[in-house]
Amino acid sequence: MAEEQALEPACRITSAQRVSAGQGAAWWREAIELLSVDTEHWIMATLLLMVIGAVVGFVGSLVPYVGDLITGLLIPVFSVGLLYMAYRVIHGHAFVYNNVLIGLRHRTKALILAGAAQVGLQIVAYLALVAVTGLWGASTTTNDFSMSTEDIVVSGALGLVFFVLAMLLSCVYLAAVWFQPALVFFGERGPIHSLRQSLRAVLINWRAFLMYGVVSIGLAILPFAIIWLALTLVRIWLAGVLAMVVYVLVVIAGGAISLFFFALITLTTYMAFRDIFGLETEEARFL
Repeated sequence: MAEEQALEPACRITSAQRVSAGQGAAWWREAIELLSVDTEHWIMATLLLMVIGAVVGFVGSLVPYVGDLITGLLIPVFSVGLLYMAYRVIHGHAFVYNNVLIGLRHRTKALILAGAAQVGLQIVAYLALVAVTGLWGASTTTNDFSMSTEDIVVSGALGLVFFVLAMLLSCVYLAAVWFQPALVFFGERGPIHSLRQSLRAVLINWRAFLMYGVVSIGLAILPFAIIWLALTLVRIWLAGVLAMVVYVLVVIAGGAISLFFFALITLTTYMAFRDIFGLETEEARFL
């Protein structure tokens, strides 16, 4: 309890502010700069977090439904680890691996409630999709061979509506949970209120997030395209033991790139949060 009081994870943040569209690219640049300082430490911390997540997921899979629920509740608890590490490193503090698990020591109950809010939002979105699917299915029960051209057009239009609605619900969900753990952890916001704040932050900065998405697609495609090309060339030009060795090296490189990209996405989330919510340190209280 003494450690909880000494750390007191609370910061000064403002309500969500509008930023320019160019900030979507700036978040990537700032994250890359931070990641390049201690790349091996960030990758190892990310690997540690992914291993813990895999273990939690495996244990959860042993208990159907209940295990999935528990995993969902714990996602925010573990997701704040790298955000907190970024906060400390940026403000000149040492890189400490056990801070990956800061969510288990501070604001744990609030983060679990945040996970419950995320699960509830997933259920609402799922029920909405089920309802639309039912309506679409009811309108397309006619045998395909006996459908008129007009019926086919209507069925296709309903299918398009279903697809658009599914994409819209997915985007709304992602926007609502994007900053939620950070708002709960750094700003001590409630789980439901933080969902609304996160959604508003993304909506008023849709231009910046559009730019963010464009940059992320480019950064994701290029390295994995190079890996795919390398594997193709190995398959064409090499054989036997040498091909196997090169395959293993390329796969290892692909794994390292995946870890790098995962860490990078997390750091861009922190950069965006700091930018939009005006995160400021309170050295005497927080660190």
